[in-house]
Amino acid sequence: MDRETLAAYYKSGATNFATFKEAKVKRESGVSGVRRQDGARSPPTTGMHAIKDLAASRPATDTDAIPADERTFSTLEPSNTSMSTLPADTSMNTTADVSAYKALQPASPGSVATPSPSKVDLGVGNEAASPEYIAFLKQQQELQSCHKKLEDTIAGFERERRNHQADLNKTRSTASELLAALEGGTNWNLTSKYNVQQLLKDAQLKLHPRELFRPDMQPKYLDLTQQMSNLDKVKQDHQNKEIYSFFKAIIDNGGRRLERAEKEVKHSQLDGTDMARLPDTLFIQLDHVLSALTVHQELHDTEERLEHRLFKLDEAKDARAQALEDGEMQLAEKKYYTVVEIYQEILELVVEKLATIEKVKKENEVFDKVREQYQRKAADEANHLKEEKEKLKARCEHDLKKVFALKERVDAVEMQTVKKLAEERKRSDGMLAENAAQQEVIWSKIEELERDIEKLEAERHNEFKRRVLEKDKDENRRMEYEKFCTVVDNHAQLLDLTIRNCDTAVHSISLLAEFVNSGFNTLANHLAKQCKDQADLHFDTHKQHLEMFRGLYLSLGELAHKKDKRIEEIDRAIQQSHIQQELAAETLNPNAKKYSDAKKELLRVRDDVEDDLNDLKEKAQLALNNFAISEKALNEAGFNFIHPTVEQQEHELEVKAKMVEYKAISLGHVDSLPIKRELETIKAQMMETKRMVETVNKSTMGSTLPMIRAGSPNVSAY
Repeated sequence: MDRETLAAYYKSGATNFATFKEAKVKRESGVSGVRRQDGARSPPTTGMHAIKDLAASRPATDTDAIPADERTFSTLEPSNTSMSTLPADTSMNTTADVSAYKALQPASPGSVATPSPSKVDLGVGNEAASPEYIAFLKQQQELQSCHKKLEDTIAGFERERRNHQADLNKTRSTASELLAALEGGTNWNLTSKYNVQQLLKDAQLKLHPRELFRPDMQPKYLDLTQQMSNLDKVKQDHQNKEIYSFFKAIIDNGGRRLERAEKEVKHSQLDGTDMARLPDTLFIQLDHVLSALTVHQELHDTEERLEHRLFKLDEAKDARAQALEDGEMQLAEKKYYTVVEIYQEILELVVEKLATIEKVKKENEVFDKVREQYQRKAADEANHLKEEKEKLKARCEHDLKKVFALKERVDAVEMQTVKKLAEERKRSDGMLAENAAQQEVIWSKIEELERDIEKLEAERHNEFKRRVLEKDKDENRRMEYEKFCTVVDNHAQLLDLTIRNCDTAVHSISLLAEFVNSGFNTLANHLAKQCKDQADLHFDTHKQHLEMFRGLYLSLGELAHKKDKRIEEIDRAIQQSHIQQELAAETLNPNAKKYSDAKKELLRVRDDVEDDLNDLKEKAQLALNNFAISEKALNEAGFNFIHPTVEQQEHELEVKAKMVEYKAISLGHVDSLPIKRELETIKAQMMETKRMVETVNKSTMGSTLPMIRAGSPNVSAY
């Protein structure tokens, strides 16, 4: 906006800035005429043209106007200088109004026509003039008639001075009353062109009214209500589950926050659709997490089967020990195979348990990864919504400051204008009073001062004309000021309402963002606890795998050792039978056939035992390969243990030492040097292995894994 033009507008006392600016441009460019609403420029017109056209359509029977001749109206014609201060877009100015009103008069003095208030369109805005404005025009005509009478009275003063003195005083009084009535009328029903668009330009505002909240806007809170229903559904679907207790507090807190946000949005003009979408991802993941089975639920069947197999294993071990104690070697061998089979089943269950735990861990890792993405996305959306409303609030506050500043400036100009008008009216009243006093003096000197009276009357009439013009300008100015105040107040209310709505939106979004963040933090804590529990269970399962593998491997090793010794015993029997067969064949002894059959039977038995031994070795190798997973996990966790293969070697050394000792005792060669040296070597190896086992036992005293003890209590079976 041009500040110089605005300053000139305020100083000039004009009532419409747009028309004042357009008039100034016309004066500077020398272009005459006014611009129509469609943008085209029309030739210069006055109120005379409009009312002449109206006069042509009026009936000739109207007799409301006062007759006037051409000379009377010519005295009211203003100079070009005085008319330049009027608005350029006004279709009928004051002079044109009087001239146009004269055009409505009939040719004959007895026929007077007055424009009908319901049909005359004076071009001020797009509405018909009010009755008060028509009365204003009639009062102007009456003032002119008064002036004519005054001139006639002065012209015939010499002849009828005393007869018309009373009429002159009466006419002057009537003129004064008319002037007072004219200046006292205010309800002209003028229309201002000032609107919000002009306010945006004048105050240089940034926000358009369509960007602001309006009192007639209805809040949208149904999505928040739906979110409360969704949260209630999650609560109803999962409140009977054990895991629900972990999320009960955050779900109850979320319900209260959603209810409060819905209440605040309901009492505002906000659209709660965007903020209602913030907890979507939280509700989705809450439902997934609460619907997923825990690791203990997944392992329930496996644990039951594992407990059953462990019970069967204890029974088989007790039966094997009883058979060995009773000397029932065949039954003991059968129980050895039973123990091995149960160990294999237990190892399969342990491997299945590990696979289940790994699956649940991967699912929790996926939940945690998705949770991080959802939480980050929800936080970004909440920050975006808050920043958007805070920016709108800041812009509203900035515009409100500008509106109040403009209002203060316009109020100051209005006060100055009112003050100036009051001073001017006071000066005019003083001049009129002085004029009346001078006329009273002149009455005593009327004969000598007739010309002075005519001059003073002319000055008085010109002052009346100026006062009429000032009244016209004052009414337009007051109308523009009232319209400006109305527009400013309405726009300020919209800005203030928008600020309150922005505060409500920021508060509601903060509530929901805090709830969403708390929910995701609770989810993170739950998933971290789940991961820790699963890691502990995973580690305990690996230790359980070690225990079961140890039992299986030692049992397989013990049974394989017995099978190996059985093969050696059979080999010696085969060798003995072969020697007996050769000796009998040397003497053609018929018993050679018996020794041959015995040797064949021994060879068959040896093949069967060897097959059993190979089967045991394959089972041991398979169990060893399966144990590689748990072995790697235990080593990575820093868990110290003696590998069952090392323990098996120590067990074999111990058994071998005992067998050598038993053999020496049975032969009576305990002091024999070779046997003694062999015993000492075996015992040294056995003691070294035992020290390693004891070291590991001390480090595992606090764990759930039982202490490793090498050897078997049933060495007497050998």
